[in-house]
Amino acid sequence: MRQRAAGGESPSVLSPQSSVLTFDYEDAATIQGRGGISPTERTIGGLRLRRAFDAMMGHTGSCLLLGCGAGRHNRAIHRERPDLTLVGADLSVSAIQEAVEAGSGGAYLVADAAHIPAADNSYDIVLLFDLLEHVPDVGQCVAEIARVLTPGGLFHGFIPLEAQPKTLFHALTNSTRIPIHQWKHDHVGHIQRLTTEGVTATFRAHGMEPSDLSYSFHLLGQMHDIVDYWGRERLRREPEGRAATVTKVVQRVVFFPTWRLAYWEDTLLKHNAWATGLHLTAIKRG
Repeated sequence: MRQRAAGGESPSVLSPQSSVLTFDYEDAATIQGRGGISPTERTIGGLRLRRAFDAMMGHTGSCLLLGCGAGRHNRAIHRERPDLTLVGADLSVSAIQEAVEAGSGGAYLVADAAHIPAADNSYDIVLLFDLLEHVPDVGQCVAEIARVLTPGGLFHGFIPLEAQPKTLFHALTNSTRIPIHQWKHDHVGHIQRLTTEGVTATFRAHGMEPSDLSYSFHLLGQMHDIVDYWGRERLRREPEGRAATVTKVVQRVVFFPTWRLAYWEDTLLKHNAWATGLHLTAIKRG
């Protein structure tokens, strides 16, 4: 596997070995992780980052962030936790190039999460946000995380649960009117529909014991997500004209309250599992 050297600032970025062939992660429109984020934001994104910092409290050393995209979370972690030796990794060459150019996020490398270019027991902390739903083999990815973690090392991740019981996503599993799962597949490359039970069983099977579970994307967050991808699909089909204008207006009307109120909903319902987002902390058994 060819990769960016972990310690440098601007060597060439080359293509990695990849097991993902059906979605174009080099398309500039699909790259995530641009801009900035703060754990103090009263948004779902800020909440997600704050729970990661809570999980990392008391842990130091080397930290690998898988699926880092253009480096938004790396920059926030580097700013808040400069004591960590931070490395960001992503399958997308274009995303890593953007992250390197933005700077201030530690080191970066191009890598497939199913084939992490690191020796056994290399990292004290492994993080990810919105990654496992993209990988062809969740077990292989989790096995790699376990392999590169030191004994007693910390894993923390945010994992979409698009098959979680008692959610709108679960209720719409076979819907032809609102095919949210197909929209997620087509627009952002989601190929896994996960549940808490399945995810935690996979981590335990690979020697990592879940130590904390919390949730986000409850009812309002799910409604926001569905309207988001409904709009993306309509705009893909009709990008201009009156229909496009109506779509954008509907999105804005729904987005304004749901995105803000979803933060408070997720804060209050932190331990309610009727949600499509899992914040999982696990420790690698020694």
